[in-house]
Amino acid sequence: MFIIDVIKKEDATGELKVLYKMIERSLGFVPLHFELFATIDIEAMKEFAAYNQKVLTHKTIDKNLLPYLRLEISKRECRNYCLAFNTKIVQNMQNENKTYDDKQQILLDKVLKAIYETESFTQVDIAELDSVGFSNKDYFDLLSYATNFMAKSKMIEVYTKEETE
Repeated sequence: MFIIDVIKKEDATGELKVLYKMIERSLGFVPLHFELFATIDIEAMKEFAAYNQKVLTHKTIDKNLLPYLRLEISKRECRNYCLAFNTKIVQNMQNENKTYDDKQQILLDKVLKAIYETESFTQVDIAELDSVGFSNKDYFDLLSYATNFMAKSKMIEVYTKEETE
């Protein structure tokens, strides 16, 4: 799957084994791309896991919104690995009727607008977010999450491409 060998959960020892157990407790499994990141830079993976946990427990942003955001970005950015991964998560969520409300949809739409239609994102958009109860910090947090995901998904794609020779 990746163009480098990764340390699988079952082969992990020491600090890496502890990290994988923590991830598994939080998510229910260890995603393959987490094994990739942890193999390359365990400290960066720890920071990434902590950051994701912070966003998952955000007081205002619904955690059910996050896979939908990642799926939309994966589609627009043609990130094949992330598209497949997040499609599966969203399908499972839909089967369990896990969704988010209209207020969260506005937040999602504004983040996507800021990323893909930056020149048309204005104070009017910020005012709309404010009118439904989102602070500048809430919006900034989700925008940061989205752009962080874009960077990480690109890194995953780099390591999943086929070698050419």
